[in-house]
Amino acid sequence: MKRRQFLRNTAAVAGAASLGSTAAVRAQSSALPDVIRVGHLVGICMSPLFYGHATGMFKEAGLNVELKFMPNPGDGLAALVSGATHIAHLPFTNTVVAAHNGAPVRTIAGSGAGGIFLIARKESGLRSMADLKAAAGKGLKVGTMRLNTFELTAYRAMVNAGVSYSDFNMVWFNDVLSMAAAFEARAVDVVTHVEPFATKLVDQLGGVPLASNLETWGRDGPDCVTNTRQDFIATQPEAVRRYLRVLLRADRAIKANMARAVDVLDAGKYYRVDKATLAASLPRQLPQVDLTRGGDKGMEVAIADMRTLGYLKNTPEVMDLRLLREVLPSV
Repeated sequence: MKRRQFLRNTAAVAGAASLGSTAAVRAQSSALPDVIRVGHLVGICMSPLFYGHATGMFKEAGLNVELKFMPNPGDGLAALVSGATHIAHLPFTNTVVAAHNGAPVRTIAGSGAGGIFLIARKESGLRSMADLKAAAGKGLKVGTMRLNTFELTAYRAMVNAGVSYSDFNMVWFNDVLSMAAAFEARAVDVVTHVEPFATKLVDQLGGVPLASNLETWGRDGPDCVTNTRQDFIATQPEAVRRYLRVLLRADRAIKANMARAVDVLDAGKYYRVDKATLAASLPRQLPQVDLTRGGDKGMEVAIADMRTLGYLKNTPEVMDLRLLREVLPSV
């Protein structure tokens, strides 16, 4: 997909009480929305959302959360902007472009960190970014997705290694499944992919990870983040607080007992992979709901690269971590 077309498509597209007892939750629930529709993809970075849903944490918080699967980030963003969903867990790059184009969307928390890998086919002979640099100008095919966090990870990893797009044959994909299929069919030599698909490419197809977004954006650099509209923050701040508390509790629970988290998520059938792949991929893309510990700084690196690439003319106002900072002490 051409950059200009992608930007047009994207342009087309809101009291810190604790969770408390069940009685207290019911007493206050009259002010909450009847339902909160949440758009999501199927990456491992959705684990805090899925875990909170599977274990009944949202219900305990007095929230009726209804999950809405979105086939790609563009559809997820369009549903959020139109009001079809109230909250969306999406790659942060898409939200940034939407805000740049005037959409009233805000990032209110993280969702998952790491999990995006630049992966070479074993047969390519590449074992490191130094090898990739040595292969510059030799016709190597590198596949990624335009403007997605996939591209921004690949771009920054290349810049750090001293190479650029012009050194390779860049192949642009519109969805993650076709990109994985191209890797398996040996139609590309290197590809960017996200968990749990990255685990399949590495563990089952022999792929070699060359770099990850944790290396390009720092230890707390996110992939997907939690987003909503400005009007939802303004009219439903208590619902947003409770939602964030659940995500933070789920984040902590997953990290505290990874084996149980795998059982819970596998039983819920949230991911389209077998349990073994889920168990291998979950530790590779840990929850990262709290962006206040440096995740926002990692995003700034990618946003600066988006300006260099011509996706942005200026840096939009997209972060609103006020309620996240408010609820953190109570979790």
